[in-house]
Amino acid sequence: MSRKTSLEISSRVASTKLTPEQERFNFLIAQIEKARATLAEWEAAVAAFRQTRLQKLQPLHDSLSRACRESVFAVDRLLDQTGWSRVERAELREILRGTADVLLEANGADAEIKALYDKHSEVDFDTSRQDELQQLKAEAEEFTGLDLGDDDGILSEEDLVERMYREMAAREAADAAREDAKAQRRRESATKRRGEDSAQLARQSLREIYRRLASAVHPDREPDPVRREEKNVLMQRINQAYAANDLLTLFEAQMQIEQLDAGAIAKIGQQRLRQYNRLLAEQLSKAKETLREAKVAFVMDHGLEQHGDAQPQKLLHVIQGQARRLRAEIARQEQFLRVLASKASTRRWLKQQRRFAYGDDDD
Repeated sequence: MSRKTSLEISSRVASTKLTPEQERFNFLIAQIEKARATLAEWEAAVAAFRQTRLQKLQPLHDSLSRACRESVFAVDRLLDQTGWSRVERAELREILRGTADVLLEANGADAEIKALYDKHSEVDFDTSRQDELQQLKAEAEEFTGLDLGDDDGILSEEDLVERMYREMAAREAADAAREDAKAQRRRESATKRRGEDSAQLARQSLREIYRRLASAVHPDREPDPVRREEKNVLMQRINQAYAANDLLTLFEAQMQIEQLDAGAIAKIGQQRLRQYNRLLAEQLSKAKETLREAKVAFVMDHGLEQHGDAQPQKLLHVIQGQARRLRAEIARQEQFLRVLASKASTRRWLKQQRRFAYGDDDD
């Protein structure tokens, strides 16, 4: 059974069977409150996730970074020794550059690691990164058909992605403007005009509620300092709700200052109720879209794979899985450091890797 709220129209208060518009009003109110609760639950879970992730994963990231950094210096020391074949020296340099590249990508400016990358590369790190970005930019332009402009301001892949999204948004806005212009020219049917009139009436209803609230709550008319501060907070909430077409919050504010009660809600006329339902339907759609965007942004920000609908209660399991993978990678990196401890073990390891690559190893 759904939870009844103070805003729902009760058949007992209405003293008659609820009309379809009243039923729809109750349904929309309940769905918006459910969406609000889900978003609040999601935001709380994400906050807990970020805090726990920082506490549990950051030390592991730091340990892995230190181990990788040590391996770069270890390979550099090995390369300073004589007796390596041309193939072995090339393989070691590739390992050093690859590890250094990962470290510089993750940790930003590390002068020592960058110097070692440059020492063992024909092209320095900054030039190599800029060449990669130019290639990515060219591929993005070819794929999207966008002109991403010159290279100024594109210093990382994040800058490139931001530029691409900005240009895509501009193109979509231009396309939307053209479509709106076409639609404007086509708006001649009676059905269209009725829809526009209905939307205008719905906005007018919202504005009337806002004006009544603003007149009753405006803090400048309150002499008591404590009450003035309370009204100031409430007025800010009302202004934000009006700007966002948040009819439910305006209703709640009316109930808070006793401009509205269950009896008054039950007496709302069908035409006005239809206007309210239009606004509530738009609010529900926006609430669902806000939740969807929050989930997509979270998944993208943390490099997570999206398998179906992300659930807040499952986020901490994601941290446990990431921690296991990090500990395994740390163990592999520490094992590799033991290999790099001597020239002989490194040479054996390189030979084994070549055998793996060619599929010649029986183990």
